[in-house]
Amino acid sequence: MNDRDRDPDEVTLEAIRRQRFGVRSALGDLEGAVAAPAAGRAKEWVAHVVDRAVALQSAFAEHIEATEGRGGLFDEVLAQAPRLANQVNKLRAEHGTISAGLTELEGDLDAEVGDVRAAAVRLMGQIVNHRSDGSSLIYEAYFVDIDAAD
Repeated sequence: MNDRDRDPDEVTLEAIRRQRFGVRSALGDLEGAVAAPAAGRAKEWVAHVVDRAVALQSAFAEHIEATEGRGGLFDEVLAQAPRLANQVNKLRAEHGTISAGLTELEGDLDAEVGDVRAAAVRLMGQIVNHRSDGSSLIYEAYFVDIDAAD
């Protein structure tokens, strides 16, 4: 069975699962780089963290395309559950904030280890919260018990 023969919601949710794994994997790689010792090798440490931030930026760009792109998750959620428009708008805004933070981190090759570490940890926290909010959005859009109020 190819994607044209499947339910469009199923295809979109599968694409979201794939890109979420990519973001999670890249996030883990960044965390590993940040957690590595920097003493005596600050330039190499910063370069490695920046390299992992570049990979995360790429995975996050795919996430944005899968959610905000034409026919993406946000379009489907809004068609299924217009009541979730505020949550969708919040997640869209976070895309810009997180992307800008990753771009800034990528430009920090000459920054101090402490500054890079603080910026990376802050971004990782934002991404973890964003992923959690995204999961909640999907749950609310597709698995809400509409009979509970009857």
